[in-house]
Amino acid sequence: MPDQTKLTAILLMRAALPLTKTLLEENPKLARKYAGWNRVVQFQVQDDPELACHLQFTDGKLEYVVGKHSAPHIDFVFKNAGDFVALMSGKMAVPKIRGALKNFGTLAGFLPLMLGLTLLLPSKLPKEPEKRALKVKLLLYFITTALSLLNRHGYAAMREFTRDMPDRIFQWSVQNGEPAAYLRISKGRTKAGRGIYGRRRPFVHMLFSSIDAAFLVLTSQVDINEAMRDGLLVVDGSPEHGKDISTIMKHIEAMIA
Repeated sequence: MPDQTKLTAILLMRAALPLTKTLLEENPKLARKYAGWNRVVQFQVQDDPELACHLQFTDGKLEYVVGKHSAPHIDFVFKNAGDFVALMSGKMAVPKIRGALKNFGTLAGFLPLMLGLTLLLPSKLPKEPEKRALKVKLLLYFITTALSLLNRHGYAAMREFTRDMPDRIFQWSVQNGEPAAYLRISKGRTKAGRGIYGRRRPFVHMLFSSIDAAFLVLTSQVDINEAMRDGLLVVDGSPEHGKDISTIMKHIEAMIA
């Protein structure tokens, strides 16, 4: 298993950065800023090929790609995993930015999209309903992907949780079904997905009564036991397994705080 800092970097690079695509899907005004873009923005940790990815704009459509690009327009190069974690966690970190002078317009144009990702930070508690709804969606997508990544990279608590588990679905959703995300576990393997898993009944379904309820629970302003008592959250299925996976979710929150 990677050390704690590298593992956190993997979560932020593979589960948080892809959410730039969600930001554009949810904000047409922001998406219009990138109309017609054919550019590549790369992130990499120096001398660590496992920590490299790029965001590729093709006619304004954004795709997240694991690995290095041969000729990115902008290339954020970090000395180590800790510097990347610091930047993504809202702390001071200054990477080397290759291509900044030649493609300054690309750099300046990309920054609003990166700033949008700060909504994931635990310190960001928006009051506006639309921003709360967006934060809930981002968190559900991030958490389910991060749980799967923890398993793939040998995180002990997650590996123990999944090792002998038969094919089961852990579902998270808000009362009206949107947003929603799930994690499929089968004999030590995991796969994250978005929306409601339709092929079988979830083994555990964490159902929030509203966006505001989900917001309060997912930002740890209300703990799960209190949320269940007050009707903000219903855990349908195995309460023991629901508690176990919620504990691992807390580990993720602590890692990126």
